[in-house]
Amino acid sequence: MSTYAFSIITCDRGEQWDSPTKMKPYHWVFWIQSSTTPNVGHTFQLRGMPGTFYHSAEEAVDLSKLDGANGRLEVGSIPLQKYELYKQLLQEVTIDNVESSGWNCQNWSLAALDNREQDLVADDYSNNVIRHWLSEDQ
Repeated sequence: MSTYAFSIITCDRGEQWDSPTKMKPYHWVFWIQSSTTPNVGHTFQLRGMPGTFYHSAEEAVDLSKLDGANGRLEVGSIPLQKYELYKQLLQEVTIDNVESSGWNCQNWSLAALDNREQDLVADDYSNNVIRHWLSEDQ
């Protein structure tokens, strides 16, 4: 394996407390298949809530045991020699902790994907395409 498959996993967060018929935006998680075993790899995600977001370190995970996972979009691949660079790029993504801004993990994910000069994301997947494919309305 000379590259790791790079995907975005969507996770259901349930209904909005003030509007039970409306779903909360999906939580987005980056997933790297860093093993030859199916569904085994590492996740990277924004944690917390508006005003207290933080980027978590890589976490070893079996996707079949990931709570609430409901979708997966493979958006590219990461060459083995660029894996450490990928982790560094995620650490450098600016986090908006203004509680009233409406900013969330989806914004963080799209900001991370904006760094396209490293060729980690396939050219077919602009941020608008990714947002559409991972929309809660699908």
